Amino acid sequence: MQKKSLLALFLIFSLFCIAGTDKIFAQASKLSSSESANLKQGADAYKNEDWTTAIFFLRKVVSNKAGETDENYFMLIKSEIYAGEYRQAQNDCERFLSKFSFSPYTEYVQYQNGRLLHLLARNEDSILSLSDFCHEHSESELFPLALFWIAECFYDEYNFESARGLYERVVSDFPGCEKAPQAQYKLDLIERRAREEKLLYLLKVIGEENLSTREEYERQLRIYALEDEKGVKKSLIEAEARIAELEALLEDGSYSLPEEVAGVTEAALEEEEQKTTGSKQTEAAEAKNEQPSQSKNQNVGASGVSKPSTPNVQIIQSVNEPSFRVKQAENGSATSATKPSASNTNSQSNDIRKLKQKAKQLQYILDAQDKTSESTSEGGK
Repeated sequence: MQKKSLLALFLIFSLFCIAGTDKIFAQASKLSSSESANLKQGADAYKNEDWTTAIFFLRKVVSNKAGETDENYFMLIKSEIYAGEYRQAQNDCERFLSKFSFSPYTEYVQYQNGRLLHLLARNEDSILSLSDFCHEHSESELFPLALFWIAECFYDEYNFESARGLYERVVSDFPGCEKAPQAQYKLDLIERRAREEKLLYLLKVIGEENLSTREEYERQLRIYALEDEKGVKKSLIEAEARIAELEALLEDGSYSLPEEVAGVTEAALEEEEQKTTGSKQTEAAEAKNEQPSQSKNQNVGASGVSKPSTPNVQIIQSVNEPSFRVKQAENGSATSATKPSASNTNSQSNDIRKLKQKAKQLQYILDAQDKTSESTSEGGK
């Protein structure tokens, strides 16, 4: 049925062309010789599909008042469309529609005007023009083509949902239309694009969730670090307060210390200090006894006569070194410049001994308080 309709349209169009040709030759008799020659050459070029030549001569014809007819404009518009001069063709379509609204070519020119607007990227104007065409010529053979071009306008404007409906209508309602395969192809593209958009949306959502999770994790780490630091400071403050409390109790005499903590411990510490000092003195004496024997052996010569001993002075060259020392060995005596004084050593030993004794006393008070609190809790039970 669709093929028969197209064939009927082609026959009608051919009759219009034949009738138009007859009118052209009838008009030629009314025109001047030069204008008649232009019309004849333009019609011949149009028949031979020489569009550039046809445009040239037909433009001259329609510029004359006598040659400004719907047939001449129709041939000029078609020649411009085939030559790819869409802007000029669209302007001539507007001029044609304003001058020949009741011409048998009006339907075709109106359709071409809407299509040319789309080809010129004027999609909104094209939608309006083709929509008017569809309302006025719903039974026309050009109706499915007009639907297709409206869908193309929506597609180029990224309005894929509106384009989808029109493409589906072309494919389902007009399967024999020459644009049906292209409409199906565009439907496939829209479907694939929809899947890609969903995938991109999912990737975006997943990326945002990962980012928020990472930020939350880093925030928790900062909170934990801050809490740990606060906890350590708090524990340190509590420990210092506890030590101060125990020291106050010790100074007040609130607790009577037993002999093994107050006296025996001090004696044991003194005894340990004396042992350490005695061992150091023994090592120094042994080293002192070794030095005279070595010097004596060195003073005996080959003849068996001992040589007179001379003072031996050893000086380290770099006085800036921490190990700088001046040693003078004479008659078995030795002096060291870096040897710590006895008063400093005794002072340090006394400080250490007092700290140890105080620690013992504080530990005793702490244990006594723990035992008291345990007995109190057991008595309450």
